[in-house]
Amino acid sequence: MGLRDEDRHLRRSDGTTARRPLWDTGWGPERAARYAARCARYVDTDRLQLRAHGRAAVRLDFPYAAGRGPQRAEAARAVAVRFGVEVRQVDRSGRALRVTGPAEEVARYAAALPRVLDHAEQLASWAARMYGECARRPRHADHFEALGTGGRRAAAAYFRAVAFRRIVQVLTGPQPAAVPEVDPALPLWEQAETLGGTLGEYGWVEIRDAYDPAAALQLLDAAEPIEAPAARWPVAAAHGEQLALFDPAVPAAAGPVVVIPCSGPKLDHAAEAGKLYVGKLHQHARRTADALTAQGGTVLVLSALHGFLPLDRVIEPYDHTWDDEGSITVEELRDQAAEMGLTGADVVLLTPGKYTRRAAAVWPDALTPLAHLAIGRQRGRLTALREHPELYTTAA
Repeated sequence: MGLRDEDRHLRRSDGTTARRPLWDTGWGPERAARYAARCARYVDTDRLQLRAHGRAAVRLDFPYAAGRGPQRAEAARAVAVRFGVEVRQVDRSGRALRVTGPAEEVARYAAALPRVLDHAEQLASWAARMYGECARRPRHADHFEALGTGGRRAAAAYFRAVAFRRIVQVLTGPQPAAVPEVDPALPLWEQAETLGGTLGEYGWVEIRDAYDPAAALQLLDAAEPIEAPAARWPVAAAHGEQLALFDPAVPAAAGPVVVIPCSGPKLDHAAEAGKLYVGKLHQHARRTADALTAQGGTVLVLSALHGFLPLDRVIEPYDHTWDDEGSITVEELRDQAAEMGLTGADVVLLTPGKYTRRAAAVWPDALTPLAHLAIGRQRGRLTALREHPELYTTAA
């Protein structure tokens, strides 16, 4: 059944209906509004991007929220498994994720996630209140006094974080979950994970159904269609012929061909190759390449995954290095150069070692001004080449 055929009720196999889980937002519009506002604080959902073949992508940002942002992002990864969508981290703080998958599943996931996070947070707050009650009992006074004010605050935050993580593990797992019970003979502060498991079992719902179909449809209807990026490999056409990645009928621009490296840091959305990469060495090389081709020429980005990329080639962000399986081969690079009509071109390689070795196998006579230079000297050479291109050809 498609998303447009769904409503707030689930249809069981026996023909009966049931209300979706986590649907109780409180009595009256005021409580419902407070519930919606609370859910909205957990995650900022960007506009969906519709891709080819019925797929979609969306960025999720988790506010810091006194350190809970990374915890919620980690929980979002676990929830994603239940919806069959893929998630990857797009920033170093761990508070931004990019979700990809079938369009309707991405929409369902994005609509359900704030509700699931709120449910887990409410259960974790319950655990925190139980911890607070334990801390106020006279028989535990010596233990908590010894921690000091800062220590008590840190211990309470740690207890809640451990309980929250365990709650999410249980909520995203199957039911019934086998969880141990809290041992009354042990102090509660030693049983954060056990208590979290117990509360997760108590509050377990089928989170796969915990979305509002209307909200998911709203995300889909407001989605931005994105032009499909070109494939790395030639693809079969309808009648069996091969469509080349590059159009050999388009002649290369007069002037040198300047090859620059890709970079690990990238934008978090599909973009032209000339804009996708944001690494420092790439940008430094790009400025020099632009100077060398100011009077005409071609700038190509060499990617370990895609090979030679024109600056206007739209591609998705990816994580791939030359050491990873499936990197493009020298033979494939030669084929790409031939398809672009650049086999006999005058080439300058503004690339570090692993890139240079592969590109030089395509163009043995290419100029390699960065060869054998350490990273600091590479940047200096790029600056000098940009300012005085006539003085620098190969590295000393």
